[in-house]
Amino acid sequence: MKRIIIDADTGVDDSLAILYALRSPNFHVEGITTCFGNNNAEQSADNSLRLIKLSGCGYEVPVAVGANESLEGVFESAPAFIHGDNGIGNVELPESSQKPLEESASDFIIRKAEELKGELIIITTGRMTNLALALRKDPKLPGKVKKVVSMGGTLNAPGNITPYAEANIYGDAMAADIVFKAGFNLMLAGLDVTMKTFITDRDVENLCTYCLEECRPIAGYIKDVLKFYFEFHRVSMGMANACVVHDPLAVLIAEDPSLGMFKMVRAGVEYENEAFKGMIKTDNGFVPDLDREEIAVCVEVDSVKAVRRLFSVFQDMTPGRYNKS
Repeated sequence: MKRIIIDADTGVDDSLAILYALRSPNFHVEGITTCFGNNNAEQSADNSLRLIKLSGCGYEVPVAVGANESLEGVFESAPAFIHGDNGIGNVELPESSQKPLEESASDFIIRKAEELKGELIIITTGRMTNLALALRKDPKLPGKVKKVVSMGGTLNAPGNITPYAEANIYGDAMAADIVFKAGFNLMLAGLDVTMKTFITDRDVENLCTYCLEECRPIAGYIKDVLKFYFEFHRVSMGMANACVVHDPLAVLIAEDPSLGMFKMVRAGVEYENEAFKGMIKTDNGFVPDLDREEIAVCVEVDSVKAVRRLFSVFQDMTPGRYNKS
């Protein structure tokens, strides 16, 4: 059982990652912390609370509101045509009676790291601002956390916000640079692999056909929210009835790293030069730059297996279940 915190700017793909984690028997979600990105931190928290209710996970999952601007004091939000006005494709999920914690996201991360004594895994699917703020309060945090797995960045694939940068890293490049260099056991699932992993309408059709009865509301939500996301991908990338898989891939790799192949690199993030802001800078020199820590970057992934696993937690996998007359 992996004990995790998901740090998210809860948009469409974050929501799939969250629902998977809440339903997976291999995870116990210790909490969800939120930040700006796909929308503001408060909207992300509200979305997260509604998703917890939808999941029917059967245990309490605290939600803590975090940073609403970058370390440099900038708030930016994704255009509504990507994630909708509410961040989850304009799908209206039932409101939750649960309220966010009074505790800040950074304080919650520090507290859970202390409580779990080296067993906590942090999965970031948005900006790294909350984690950087936690580091400022507790520089020893990397030694108290088992692993950090992040959706973000790119080594060889083109960026999706500039030619050199991926949106999560670009959105708070200073925070990302701090986290990269802090000494975490850090794994990165970025555009090198997410842009090669696809959900299609056939996957959604199979989900709705074979979903567990208790997961029918989840399957209905996924069908509705991906209809919105598919349209964005049609207009922006020319894809028909399909989308790439960003945030869920980080959760899947956190659960089972054998889904991917990794390259170890010494890396930092450019944040001072505006033209190259958010670009991952690697050190390939004979004599290493000791200012940079080594991180594991996912460069290949079993994309078919990953997507099948993503939907498997919502489906009835009983052998012969659908062959009975």
